[in-house]
Amino acid sequence: MKQRKQYVIDRKFQLKHTFSVLGVVLVLVAVIIGIIGVNAAYNNNRLDNIMGIQDNIVDAMMAWVQNPAEKPQQTAIKAIAGKHFENLTTIKRIIRYNTILIGLIVVIVLLQSVIMYFVMIRMTHKISGPIFVMSKYFADIIDGKMPNPRKLRQGDELQDFYNLFTKMVEALKAREKKK
Repeated sequence: MKQRKQYVIDRKFQLKHTFSVLGVVLVLVAVIIGIIGVNAAYNNNRLDNIMGIQDNIVDAMMAWVQNPAEKPQQTAIKAIAGKHFENLTTIKRIIRYNTILIGLIVVIVLLQSVIMYFVMIRMTHKISGPIFVMSKYFADIIDGKMPNPRKLRQGDELQDFYNLFTKMVEALKAREKKK
Protein backbone atom coordinates (compact mmCIF):
# COMPACT_ATOMS: atom_id res chain seq x y z
CA MET A 1 0.00 0.00 0.00
CA LYS A 2 1.40 3.39 -1.01
CA GLN A 3 2.15 5.71 1.92
CA ARG A 4 1.19 9.35 1.61
CA LYS A 5 3.76 12.02 2.12
CA GLN A 6 1.24 14.81 2.69
CA TYR A 7 0.33 14.94 6.37
CA VAL A 8 -1.96 17.96 6.22
CA ILE A 9 -5.01 16.61 4.41
CA ASP A 10 -7.82 18.54 6.10
CA ARG A 11 -6.09 21.83 6.80
CA LYS A 12 -8.96 23.39 8.76
CA PHE A 13 -9.49 20.40 11.07
CA GLN A 14 -5.85 19.51 11.58
CA LEU A 15 -4.51 23.02 12.15
CA LYS A 16 -7.46 23.98 14.35
CA HIS A 17 -6.92 21.07 16.71
CA THR A 18 -3.14 21.26 16.57
CA PHE A 19 -3.08 24.95 17.44
CA SER A 20 -5.80 24.51 20.08
CA VAL A 21 -3.77 21.94 21.98
CA LEU A 22 -0.54 23.82 21.37
CA GLY A 23 -2.17 27.05 22.54
CA VAL A 24 -3.35 25.53 25.81
CA VAL A 25 0.09 24.06 26.50
CA LEU A 26 1.86 27.32 25.62
CA VAL A 27 -0.45 29.38 27.84
CA LEU A 28 0.20 27.06 30.77
CA VAL A 29 3.94 27.09 30.12
CA ALA A 30 3.90 30.88 29.76
CA VAL A 31 2.26 31.17 33.18
CA ILE A 32 4.87 28.85 34.69
CA ILE A 33 7.74 30.73 32.99
CA GLY A 34 6.21 34.01 34.14
CA ILE A 35 6.06 32.84 37.74
CA ILE A 36 9.62 31.49 37.60
CA GLY A 37 10.85 34.64 35.82
CA VAL A 38 9.24 37.03 38.28
CA ASN A 39 10.58 34.98 41.18
CA ALA A 40 14.09 34.85 39.69
CA ALA A 41 14.07 38.59 38.94
CA TYR A 42 12.86 39.34 42.48
CA ASN A 43 15.53 37.07 44.00
CA ASN A 44 18.24 38.50 41.72
CA ASN A 45 17.24 42.00 42.85
CA ARG A 46 17.37 40.94 46.50
CA LEU A 47 20.80 39.38 45.95
CA ASP A 48 22.01 42.62 44.33
CA ASN A 49 20.79 44.56 47.37
CA ILE A 50 22.50 42.11 49.73
CA MET A 51 25.74 42.49 47.78
CA GLY A 52 25.51 46.29 48.08
CA ILE A 53 24.87 46.14 51.82
CA GLN A 54 27.66 43.64 52.36
CA ASP A 55 30.06 45.78 50.31
CA ASN A 56 29.23 48.79 52.48
CA ILE A 57 29.80 46.78 55.67
CA VAL A 58 33.16 45.43 54.50
CA ASP A 59 34.24 48.87 53.22
CA ALA A 60 33.39 50.39 56.62
CA MET A 61 35.28 47.65 58.42
CA MET A 62 38.31 48.11 56.17
CA ALA A 63 38.26 51.87 56.79
CA TRP A 64 38.03 51.25 60.54
CA VAL A 65 41.01 48.88 60.44
CA GLN A 66 43.15 51.60 58.86
CA ASN A 67 43.26 53.20 62.32
CA PRO A 68 46.71 52.22 63.75
CA ALA A 69 45.22 51.62 67.20
CA GLU A 70 43.03 48.79 65.86
CA LYS A 71 45.80 46.49 64.56
CA PRO A 72 44.71 43.33 66.49
CA GLN A 73 41.35 43.22 64.64
CA GLN A 74 42.96 43.79 61.24
CA THR A 75 43.63 40.08 60.60
CA ALA A 76 40.08 39.07 61.49
CA ILE A 77 38.59 41.82 59.34
CA LYS A 78 40.81 40.88 56.38
CA ALA A 79 39.60 37.27 56.73
CA ILE A 80 36.02 38.52 56.79
CA ALA A 81 36.70 40.65 53.70
CA GLY A 82 38.16 37.64 51.88
CA LYS A 83 35.15 35.52 52.73
CA HIS A 84 32.90 38.42 51.68
CA PHE A 85 34.45 38.55 48.21
CA GLU A 86 34.04 34.77 47.87
CA ASN A 87 30.37 35.15 48.79
CA LEU A 88 29.93 37.97 46.27
CA THR A 89 31.40 35.76 43.56
CA THR A 90 28.98 32.97 44.53
CA ILE A 91 26.01 35.35 44.49
CA LYS A 92 27.00 36.69 41.06
CA ARG A 93 27.26 33.09 39.80
CA ILE A 94 23.77 32.34 41.17
CA ILE A 95 22.37 35.41 39.39
CA ARG A 96 24.06 34.36 36.13
CA TYR A 97 22.73 30.78 36.47
CA ASN A 98 19.20 32.11 37.13
CA THR A 99 19.37 34.14 33.93
CA ILE A 100 20.73 31.20 31.94
CA LEU A 101 18.06 28.91 33.40
CA ILE A 102 15.23 31.21 32.30
CA GLY A 103 16.70 31.40 28.78
CA LEU A 104 17.12 27.63 28.68
CA ILE A 105 13.51 27.11 29.75
CA VAL A 106 12.31 29.42 26.95
CA VAL A 107 14.43 27.55 24.37
CA ILE A 108 13.14 24.18 25.61
CA VAL A 109 9.53 25.41 25.42
CA LEU A 110 10.05 26.61 21.85
CA LEU A 111 11.61 23.26 20.91
CA GLN A 112 8.77 21.45 22.65
CA SER A 113 6.26 23.52 20.69
CA VAL A 114 7.84 22.58 17.37
CA ILE A 115 7.88 18.90 18.36
CA MET A 116 4.27 19.08 19.57
CA TYR A 117 3.22 20.71 16.31
CA PHE A 118 4.54 17.78 14.28
CA VAL A 119 3.17 15.19 16.71
CA MET A 120 -0.29 16.79 16.58
CA ILE A 121 -0.23 17.00 12.78
CA ARG A 122 0.60 13.27 12.65
CA MET A 123 -2.13 12.47 15.18
CA THR A 124 -4.77 14.48 13.34
CA HIS A 125 -3.59 12.95 10.06
CA LYS A 126 -4.64 9.55 11.39
CA ILE A 127 -8.17 10.96 11.73
CA SER A 128 -8.22 13.14 8.62
CA GLY A 129 -6.87 10.37 6.38
CA PRO A 130 -9.82 7.99 6.88
CA ILE A 131 -12.31 10.87 6.62
CA PHE A 132 -10.64 11.99 3.39
CA VAL A 133 -10.85 8.47 1.92
CA MET A 134 -14.51 8.08 2.92
CA SER A 135 -15.35 11.52 1.53
CA LYS A 136 -13.93 10.47 -1.85
CA TYR A 137 -16.03 7.28 -1.71
CA PHE A 138 -19.13 9.32 -0.78
CA ALA A 139 -18.49 11.54 -3.81
CA ASP A 140 -18.22 8.41 -5.99
CA ILE A 141 -21.53 7.06 -4.64
CA ILE A 142 -23.20 10.44 -5.25
CA ASP A 143 -21.87 10.37 -8.84
CA GLY A 144 -23.40 6.91 -9.31
CA LYS A 145 -20.11 4.97 -9.16
CA MET A 146 -19.68 2.17 -6.68
CA PRO A 147 -16.29 2.45 -4.93
CA ASN A 148 -14.05 -0.46 -4.02
CA PRO A 149 -12.97 0.46 -0.49
CA ARG A 150 -9.45 -0.43 0.47
CA LYS A 151 -8.23 -1.15 3.97
CA LEU A 152 -7.10 1.76 6.08
CA ARG A 153 -3.49 2.08 7.08
CA GLN A 154 -2.42 0.44 10.29
CA GLY A 155 -2.62 3.04 13.04
CA ASP A 156 -5.38 5.07 11.40
CA GLU A 157 -8.23 6.05 13.69
CA LEU A 158 -11.93 5.47 12.98
CA GLN A 159 -11.31 1.82 12.02
CA ASP A 160 -14.71 0.66 13.37
CA PHE A 161 -16.54 3.47 11.61
CA TYR A 162 -14.69 2.72 8.36
CA ASN A 163 -15.52 -0.98 8.65
CA LEU A 164 -19.20 -0.06 9.04
CA PHE A 165 -18.88 2.19 5.99
CA THR A 166 -17.30 -0.69 4.03
CA LYS A 167 -20.20 -2.96 5.02
CA MET A 168 -22.61 -0.30 3.79
CA VAL A 169 -20.84 -0.15 0.42
CA GLU A 170 -20.96 -3.96 0.17
CA ALA A 171 -24.70 -3.89 1.00
CA LEU A 172 -25.26 -1.25 -1.69
CA LYS A 173 -23.37 -3.39 -4.20
CA ALA A 174 -25.47 -6.43 -3.26
CA ARG A 175 -28.70 -4.44 -3.72
CA GLU A 176 -27.40 -3.18 -7.07
CA LYS A 177 -26.80 -6.76 -8.28
CA LYS A 178 -30.34 -7.83 -7.24
CA LYS A 179 -31.91 -5.22 -9.51
